[in-house]
Amino acid sequence: MKNLTHRERVLLLACFLVIFTVANLFAIRFMKKNWGGGESEITALEGNLADLEMWLEEAPEFEAKDRWLRKNTPRENSMTKAQGDLLQFLQDDLFQRKIKIEKQTLQEPDSNDDYQEVAVSLRIRGAEKDVIEWLTTLQGAKKFQVIKALELELDRKSREDTPQAVCQIVLARWFAPPGEEYEEVEPAPEVTKEVVKPTSSDPATSG
Repeated sequence: MKNLTHRERVLLLACFLVIFTVANLFAIRFMKKNWGGGESEITALEGNLADLEMWLEEAPEFEAKDRWLRKNTPRENSMTKAQGDLLQFLQDDLFQRKIKIEKQTLQEPDSNDDYQEVAVSLRIRGAEKDVIEWLTTLQGAKKFQVIKALELELDRKSREDTPQAVCQIVLARWFAPPGEEYEEVEPAPEVTKEVVKPTSSDPATSG
């Protein structure tokens, strides 16, 4: 059986939420009319309904983010090449900033249904100001990089004129899942929510 894509799982979850919301609406109406479930059960169902309505309101935002990710996440067929490119990028950047790499290690690539990941572990040493400035450049909306681990400390034994820092960091870069192709998807139709209004026949409103 073919695994569902991330978009298909999001849409399937939205469908389940709609179905569950409608079921809760009918359950609340039925329980209020028949007063068989008690006040506590009704309160619990109303709380669940409020949570589901919040999810439905935020669904368009989540779908927009999902489309943006599927369109902009970089694609790479070879994780070996991607990891080598990441290490080369870091080496060149640190060299230009005059930050020394004391140790470097390639992490085991990771792959799942949502993304592929390559990572590099570095131990670096340099001027504290330069190291901190470099750290601020590593993450960004379109970089698809994440700092997975970070240790930063001052080198108190240094004889340099400027404060020195030693940093141990694991930096990962993310790519689209293997074989996923991006295609423009129409946004999901807006869900109209039914509002339950009490009637005079409801036990809760009848003196």
